Amino acid sequence: MESCYSPAKHMEQTLILVKPDGVQRGLIGEILGRLERVGLKLVALKMLQPTRDQADRHYALTEEWMMGVFTKAKAKYEADGETFPYVDHIAYGTTIKNGLIEFLASAPVAAAIFEGERAVVLTRKIAGATEPASSAPGTIRGDFSLDTYVLSNKQSRPVRNLIHASGTVDEAKNEIAIWFTSAEILKVDAALDPIQYDEKRFR
Repeated sequence: MESCYSPAKHMEQTLILVKPDGVQRGLIGEILGRLERVGLKLVALKMLQPTRDQADRHYALTEEWMMGVFTKAKAKYEADGETFPYVDHIAYGTTIKNGLIEFLASAPVAAAIFEGERAVVLTRKIAGATEPASSAPGTIRGDFSLDTYVLSNKQSRPVRNLIHASGTVDEAKNEIAIWFTSAEILKVDAALDPIQYDEKRFR
């Protein structure tokens, strides 16, 4: 059926992964439901056991990303009066990447693609800050996890923060290709679409 409205100007698709901790805590429905309730449209969904190759390709981390996580984690340590145990961002970033790969490949995940106006920024906002303890109430991480950088580093593991959400439109495209084939991504004409996007709906 042909849609009765024009596509939104900034219509995007983004990848969501409910990580092993979210799956094992029974939070798949709660996490995906929050994204649906804000008006994003689910166009692909599956549960799978990630391979190490998928996890490695997923975490194609840049030096800029390494510097970002190093700076944030170091500041948290210093704020708590503790000494940060890594000398530079490369050492810390490499350790984090290896841990993330092991964690993501350790148990099943739920992978989903959501579509909507500025979907990438919106899902990141709903997910909350990377460190759950710093996430605002009302976000997924702020409401359902209490993990910290300090605790995760002391235990030599990644932060258990329930969900991955693509950071940019280009990142989303690359990540979607890792987890889904084009045949698995559906064109969905949802009943909500005209209410969200038809410019004449309420005139």
